[in-house]
Amino acid sequence: MNLSNPIQYAGLYAAEFGEGTFFLAVHGFPLDHEMWLPLVSYLSNDCRLVFPDLRGFGKTSFPVNEITTMRQFAEDLHQFLTQKQQTSRIVVCGLSMGGYVALHFARMFPECLAGLVLCDTKVAADSQTAADNRRRRADALPTTGLPALADAMIPNLFALNADEDKKQKIRQMILRQSLNGTAAADRGMAERPDMTDWLPEIHIPTLVVCGEQDQISTPTEMKTIAERLPNADFVIIPHAGHLSPLESPKTFAAYMKEFLKKLS
Repeated sequence: MNLSNPIQYAGLYAAEFGEGTFFLAVHGFPLDHEMWLPLVSYLSNDCRLVFPDLRGFGKTSFPVNEITTMRQFAEDLHQFLTQKQQTSRIVVCGLSMGGYVALHFARMFPECLAGLVLCDTKVAADSQTAADNRRRRADALPTTGLPALADAMIPNLFALNADEDKKQKIRQMILRQSLNGTAAADRGMAERPDMTDWLPEIHIPTLVVCGEQDQISTPTEMKTIAERLPNADFVIIPHAGHLSPLESPKTFAAYMKEFLKKLS
């Protein structure tokens, strides 16, 4: 499934499917909205799925500076929703980098949210070493290119014995991204603040989702995140890695349907 009829508000392109609760899903790095498309057949009868391309990714061609912060991404999404006249009773879902953005959105615009979904993500800031590595990778990207980035990332994104077709789709998704947009987001992730101490202030219903074999945001780490949230459920997606909604869309959708029932 491809984005054949994109919608654009406040400069962001997005795919939109279904009716019901407004479900805004924010993609990971260095991907775009198409990572969420496997959910359409399972969830479009239960909610209004909106999958944006963040600044510098996919079909969104916003000019990017040297750094795109997670705060900037969150502000972009709020402008997008404002132009759509949809600024209340939203469920925001973010995976990995999208989770960083979703947390910033929740902190900056809590009045907009009915619920929050954090998939395979982190709340802690990068260590100095990890942040320096991101900046070096971003600086080298014009030379090393997106194929090298894909080769380095894909082994850590999927569970063991993952579907090879899905791996190839993610590889092609990475290869079509903007070098500048990818580098700017990498530098932005290196600068993101630690959100750990803020978690107890999130009182809206939250679903914390982790792939059983996630090597990047481990189940142990994500269970700890859920325990610090006042109103959270924690679920593990069996036989999935860091891209759990894409690897096991049917299972992810089943958990989402139960979560959405709690919000009604």
